[in-house]
Amino acid sequence: MKKILALFAVMILGIGAVNAATTEQVRTFFNAYVAASNNFQSDVFTKYYVQNPKIIRVVQKKDGTTQSVVVPKDRYLAEAAKGRALGKALRYKNNYSNVKITPYGKDFKVTATRNPSPGGSFPAYFIIGDVNGSLKIKVESMNTPRQEFLGK
Repeated sequence: MKKILALFAVMILGIGAVNAATTEQVRTFFNAYVAASNNFQSDVFTKYYVQNPKIIRVVQKKDGTTQSVVVPKDRYLAEAAKGRALGKALRYKNNYSNVKITPYGKDFKVTATRNPSPGGSFPAYFIIGDVNGSLKIKVESMNTPRQEFLGK
């Protein structure tokens, strides 16, 4: 009986290991997300994010302090829609350097330095995890000098 239970436990653990995402899968997903964003694909939100992600903008104030602002999904989508045409015309891109992927509970945390095409270097992180068999962004946090996030 003990042998049967042990075999059953190994089978269950093996199934879980097959379904778990790997660091390489997360890296591939993240690179695909960056490419889709930089090509201004209109389905980026539905394809790469959970239904209600936590979007955080850490505003770097002119006095050197920072303030975190959680951006509601509707505002995020509205701003993305408005900025898509302008960004495409200006060839705006977000490149990421120093990308590190680490386990974060059942998910993964991707930390990086965001290097937008007009210049600058800002910390960013993403929490990415499996949702019904697909990787999705659950949390996105980016530092930004854009002060308008503080006014709303």
